[in-house]
Amino acid sequence: MANETNNNNSEIKAFFIAHGSKVAAALVIIIAIVVGVVQYKDYQKAAAAEQAEFLGKGMTYLYAGEKENALAEFESQINSGKLNGLGLAKAALYAGNIKYEAGDVDAAAALFQKSLDNAGSVALVRSAAMHGLAAVKMEKGDYSAAAGLLEKFVGEFAKRTGDKEDRYQKDEPVDEVPSVADAMWKLTLVYKQLGADDKAKKTAERILVVYGDNMQVADKAKKFLAE
Repeated sequence: MANETNNNNSEIKAFFIAHGSKVAAALVIIIAIVVGVVQYKDYQKAAAAEQAEFLGKGMTYLYAGEKENALAEFESQINSGKLNGLGLAKAALYAGNIKYEAGDVDAAAALFQKSLDNAGSVALVRSAAMHGLAAVKMEKGDYSAAAGLLEKFVGEFAKRTGDKEDRYQKDEPVDEVPSVADAMWKLTLVYKQLGADDKAKKTAERILVVYGDNMQVADKAKKFLAE
């Protein structure tokens, strides 16, 4: 039992400590960029033209890797009061991601929350903001809050069932966002950190059933269960 505990603790340390905030930050960056790429064409529509103009300069800086300039531009637009709804949610998401990567997790949390509050039903933006908030909570050691956010994330965005027949017939529902398996893995580790071993085990088992084709996450789940 002691060896089992030590092994699981090593896994948690490997994820939360050895890799540091860079792993979580990198994931948030990827999600944020995906949001921008996938959603950018929407800005060309007449109804969103004004919001696109407000965000355009900041996005140009972001894609060029000029993060300080991008942050300054996004914060300026957020504070101007000109942005609203989805435009505001995206600006806050991008700014929050930059803040998080820089280690200013408190400022990042406020921006991720603003993004979530204004994202409406747009799954890519909502999920990225929620994931960002969960990353902040993990960074600060507030695993209970992190669990709540990750549970909400999985409940809202996980659509796959793991039914092999449906998958073969291509009838299995598709997740709304690509990061559900990763969120479930983080939830497994958070449950373990909270001492909720049964929940951790069930979540890891669910990963294998539903996301067994995601080798990176599935291999971690297998190792977790074996230990």
